[in-house]
Amino acid sequence: MTGALTTVAEEAGKDRVKLRVQVPEKALDPALTAVYRRWARDIKVPGFRKGRVPRQLIDARVGPEAVREEALREALPDFYRQALESEELEAIAPPEVEVIEFEAGSPLVFEALVDVRPDVVIPDFGLIEIEAPSAEVNDDDISEQLERMRDRYAELDTVGRDARSGDFALIDINGYLNGELIEDASAPDFLYEIGSRSGPSKLDGELEGTRPGAIVKFNDILPEGEGDLGGREVSFTVLVKEIKTKRLPDLDDEFAKTVGEFDTLDDLKNDLRTRLASVKEGIVEEQIRALALEALVDASDLDPPEKLVESEMNHRMEHFQEDLKRAGMSMAEYETASDSTELQVRSEMRSQAARSVRAELLLEEVARQEKVDVTQEDVGREVAVAAARAQRDAAELARQLVDSGRLNTVAADIMRRKALDHVVASVTVIGKAVDEGSDDE
Repeated sequence: MTGALTTVAEEAGKDRVKLRVQVPEKALDPALTAVYRRWARDIKVPGFRKGRVPRQLIDARVGPEAVREEALREALPDFYRQALESEELEAIAPPEVEVIEFEAGSPLVFEALVDVRPDVVIPDFGLIEIEAPSAEVNDDDISEQLERMRDRYAELDTVGRDARSGDFALIDINGYLNGELIEDASAPDFLYEIGSRSGPSKLDGELEGTRPGAIVKFNDILPEGEGDLGGREVSFTVLVKEIKTKRLPDLDDEFAKTVGEFDTLDDLKNDLRTRLASVKEGIVEEQIRALALEALVDASDLDPPEKLVESEMNHRMEHFQEDLKRAGMSMAEYETASDSTELQVRSEMRSQAARSVRAELLLEEVARQEKVDVTQEDVGREVAVAAARAQRDAAELARQLVDSGRLNTVAADIMRRKALDHVVASVTVIGKAVDEGSDDE
């Protein structure tokens, strides 16, 4: 019972509750007053000033039932919220609402089928073991970094042979639509890396095997993300001016002196080993967090609510389709490239969505049990970091998050991260290096 509102709740299946709510007719009066006031401003009646039209004339114009129905639409969400509070329920999805009785002079009666948060049992952390990945920097790690550095310091030499994937072609490329040159699809003296797939989809194949002086022509449909040209067929003409290939510097002491203040190649390797060790420690910490969460999910027998899984899957599918669109790829083309079917894609995405929902519910329950607190300072730091990454003003971003209602999402993410901190500290991590400076209790 909340005020004059009466509720009766009964189970209606797994993680579902049916609420029967009775609301006295007087409780609708504030909503009726608001509707009459609004329509008094909107309806024009000769002889009456704007906003002064009597209720009787409004009823005559639109009908008293129309007024009551609009008032009900406005008041019903608040009645539903009061019913949830009365029964101490936490809804996880919009309800299915049916109005049972709504006659003038009688109480309003409606029923709401509510999907509620399930009871979540946290597995015993003491039984969870994970194995920490190795944080050791090996010779292969050093070699990989050295090759990347060589690639950054590579020089381009002009060659007279046929172009290959990995070569660079100096080209003039011109795109035409209905015979007219398109500046946005054209570029003179453009140095293009063959095989990079950063130009029109057919460009790489057309350039392979060409020599300086060659002219290639082809038609290509531009991806949807290309503004007004997206999805349209454009005719391209490409003049190949030069073919260049990378010449990598030798790995020797001179190279070490070129890339930094190192006397020898060994000095450079030692510096890389030290810096990589720090980077790898950070990577291993993140891997341990991911492994701990995976192990927590695996140890739980929680069956996630269907509505949450469906919502998460739809969200993931939307992002996936947007990614395909940006890449200029249809689902059929993706199926061919990945040797899969849309049904398999959806099945895999559904499995991932279910695990994601289970993980969120478990972390939220950990946060409740451990009384995890998210302060304004926590949210402020999070917004500041996000603003710095996006090169935006933090105050402006904060206002945007508040206006869009997404600040609660930021706080929820922080809460789950803090809960995961507790999980990582509570499970057994095998093989994790212990800081030399730590004291044994």
